[in-house]
Amino acid sequence: MGIREELEGRFGDNFSDSLVERLSHTADMGFVPQLVWTGMKIKIIPDYVIYPRNVEDLIDIVKISNKYDVPITPYGRGTNRYGNAIPADGGLLVDFSKMDKVQIDDVNKVAITEAGATWKIVDIASQSRGLQLRTFPSSYDSTVGGGIAGDSLGVGSYQYGYICDNLTFVEMVNPKGELVKLEGKDLALVCGAEGTTGLIYRAGIRLRPFSPTESLVLSYDNFEQAYKGIGEFYRESIPAWHVQVRGPAISTYIAENFKASLAPDKWNMVVLYPSNVSSIVEPKLYRVAQNTGAKTFEGEWTGWWSFNHGVNAALRTKGLLIHQHGLIHYTKIKELVDGIQENLGKLGDLTPDGGFDLDIDLERRETLLVNSFTQVSLTPVDKKILFELAKNTLMMEQYIKVGGSMLSIGIFVHKYAKNRLTAMGKVFQEVGVDRYEVMKKYKEEMDPNEIFNPGKVFEPQKRAKEVLDIVRKQNEAMRYRFGIGFAKRLSPGGEIEGYKVTKKYLDIFADYAIKCIDCAMCVTVCPQYRLIPQWPYAPKGMFDFTKGLISMFELQGKIDVPDSAIAEISGCHKCGLCDGVCPARIPISSMLIKLSSMVARKVPEETTTEIPIPEKYQDVISDDAEIGVWFGKYLAENPSTMFATLEMFKRLGLKVKAFGTSMDSGFNDYISGNGNELIDKMRKNLEKISVVELITVSPEDYKTFTEGYQEYSKLGGINQTFEVVPLELRLLKSLQIEGNEEINLHIACFSNTYSDEVIKRLREKGFKVRKVEGCSGATLEKNVGKRADMMAKALGERYGTLVTLCPMAAMKFRSVGVNSKTLVEYMAEKIGAGVKVEQKIIKVSEADRSAIMDIVVKSLIDALKKRASLIADTVSFMSSGMDEYKKIIEPIIVEAIDEVSPAIKSTLESMASSKVTTNDQSEKALALNSYYREFNSVLMSLTYDTVISAVVPEVKAKAVDEFSERDLGLVILDVLRDKMDRLRSNVINR
Repeated sequence: MGIREELEGRFGDNFSDSLVERLSHTADMGFVPQLVWTGMKIKIIPDYVIYPRNVEDLIDIVKISNKYDVPITPYGRGTNRYGNAIPADGGLLVDFSKMDKVQIDDVNKVAITEAGATWKIVDIASQSRGLQLRTFPSSYDSTVGGGIAGDSLGVGSYQYGYICDNLTFVEMVNPKGELVKLEGKDLALVCGAEGTTGLIYRAGIRLRPFSPTESLVLSYDNFEQAYKGIGEFYRESIPAWHVQVRGPAISTYIAENFKASLAPDKWNMVVLYPSNVSSIVEPKLYRVAQNTGAKTFEGEWTGWWSFNHGVNAALRTKGLLIHQHGLIHYTKIKELVDGIQENLGKLGDLTPDGGFDLDIDLERRETLLVNSFTQVSLTPVDKKILFELAKNTLMMEQYIKVGGSMLSIGIFVHKYAKNRLTAMGKVFQEVGVDRYEVMKKYKEEMDPNEIFNPGKVFEPQKRAKEVLDIVRKQNEAMRYRFGIGFAKRLSPGGEIEGYKVTKKYLDIFADYAIKCIDCAMCVTVCPQYRLIPQWPYAPKGMFDFTKGLISMFELQGKIDVPDSAIAEISGCHKCGLCDGVCPARIPISSMLIKLSSMVARKVPEETTTEIPIPEKYQDVISDDAEIGVWFGKYLAENPSTMFATLEMFKRLGLKVKAFGTSMDSGFNDYISGNGNELIDKMRKNLEKISVVELITVSPEDYKTFTEGYQEYSKLGGINQTFEVVPLELRLLKSLQIEGNEEINLHIACFSNTYSDEVIKRLREKGFKVRKVEGCSGATLEKNVGKRADMMAKALGERYGTLVTLCPMAAMKFRSVGVNSKTLVEYMAEKIGAGVKVEQKIIKVSEADRSAIMDIVVKSLIDALKKRASLIADTVSFMSSGMDEYKKIIEPIIVEAIDEVSPAIKSTLESMASSKVTTNDQSEKALALNSYYREFNSVLMSLTYDTVISAVVPEVKAKAVDEFSERDLGLVILDVLRDKMDRLRSNVINR
């Protein structure tokens, strides 16, 4: 048994080596991916991802890693800028998303929190008990473990100092797999170690009594005045909580973009303080203002935008932002400014053509956390970006030159680790501890094989040595200190190849992904992430996956992205909460809808089955009725909802015109953007719908009739005259039904437009409704794959019994063992009209799935090998370029696909027929649809490495001309991906 098998056996569903999981853990707020894109071979892609749930998991992770000599990288939210949470040598990534428990000790004013809890979660929990955090990183949505590992400064640091100043203890699993508790001086082993000395399990964080926060702003005309204001502030000994000084360009952008209470084009000193000390603070502030020529006005405490994420968001709207931050004594700030101005241009001018600006936090021991920002005109995927990143190095050198240090080390500046951990680490100096030496000795003794986060803090000796290339590049940048622009002009530019290839798979989503600032705010509000706390299921993870694809291409020379991976990242609820908090203003939900539609286009049309209406309901059905009920194809596998509907119509004495389960509204065409197909179905359907009111049973059909038909009616010259009403609203209006029980009402993705009205009417009838959001994945079930099952199970575990507005969701929930019914079925039971229907479910076995996979792969290999000589005769044309050669080889591959299609189709039909036990045509259709869906699922999850590795050597053996085997493989892969729709159509639609 190898490490993969042991990890999977031990951690089960909390272990993954999927492409989606691995690539979504390859980026942070810094520029590590961009360094890889410029040619550095840093192994930032983990081999495995584990989500521990408790300390026993952490202990076993360490033991298994030691056993197989595989490195460990701890991961919180990935909001650091120095690569701390990104692997530098592959291995095992430990994501703490599922370890976020928080307990509040009211008596001692301490939060006891696991490493994966965010500072925001801890603060909210504390405030519910009349307490609050003393200090937290400016990344409010980052994790406690990450803040301790980086020993951050941030919000509240003026009064309370570094994170390490506010800890009572830290429990961690050391490199021997032992749980140890660190207190007092021993905290030097973990604070600032960046995960190199152990895995943090939990910590005690000191709290303060809750008090409303007041704010006063001192506005200065120029830097000289602001500098004088900082000195005067320290001399006045003002008991403030947090003090931030913002440069003129930053102030302007934040005021314009986020309506912040800042004076544009001025230096703004924002002072935050508890309201209970305002009588002490405010007179002192007015005195500082009078002595230093500042204007004063009331500020506000508005949360995240007040700090560094707000700066990142505001400034990235103007161009790519280069950001460096370090720690200096406040008396050195003018010297720092002079040094940076010499290289980057004027302070306060922040344009892609030059200049820089500052954002400064004051720390009470006269230390400043100085954030320096400059902009560049190039995009992150330009081949010349390395020259612009050199500006980061130039700023860093200036911090060191004035006696300061970096805020973090990561993979970048090992030579300054001692400087960071000792020169500015006053809390440990005061108790006689040389933090760097203590930490280094511990690391050498406890982790000689560099298992724990290799390449970070300490210069690597045994693994992750590729990060040392960064130092070489930095030195080159310093040699070009005065010639960056000249060197950049001489170098070839343009978009890197990895970006171009990634965009073929993800379209415009790739462009938005590189605009993401990795702040993790979307993660905190994402309802799906709260249910499944795994990284690909949060927007940040989806964007990081995209960056990871670019990195994978640059590292390996190829990527093969199955459609199932795209479905996996895009199959969310599309609730839009992420849109509302994204500081970069990325239309996240719209982009995910676009990705989903790309997948939906590849969902094959299924043979529709007409479920016969029993004789006892014939008195309900009338072709002359003015009211119609659209059952549609989505009820074919959930006939109990259909019969419950008819039973209630019968009780109400309602006559309806029925549109059965063989009818297709065109929903799949609508969400996938197949306008012509939708218009064709609209025409056919509207010829039959001669009613005044159409009642829809499924949310998918409601959305299609109310939105899709409206959007496409003008294009198709079609007029829709009937009113569309969801079944639930029609029944709640007509039924005399009362209740006082609690309902966990699942709001399906496409019922959002009317779900609130349903809830309102249920509550009016006495029901206690709990709104449950979260996509079941039913619509694209087979293609959303793992996410669909996980979502359904998670919702079931959290809520027990679910009542849903979606018939397909009910089926999905039941398929994974969740007690579920539609609201229609629930109401029918309430009035004694419940219907029990035995539903035939045909599942494709794992053995059959494997057999389908095998025949597809083997058939393609055999067909392409048969054409190896023909392909070999074409390789000389590769010199014309990949795009031209693709046109030459495409007919050969298409011929191979057409050849294998009949045999695959015959195999599927044979498998399906073996599952049918009667002559019932609907059962035959159900079985065939099940196998067609499985075939489609195989195509969408298929990678072609096996095919290419078998075919390319065969071509090589027959070719006379020399050619690049890598390039031939890329072209074959590209054509196979493009032409899989042809194979799908050949097999399913012939």
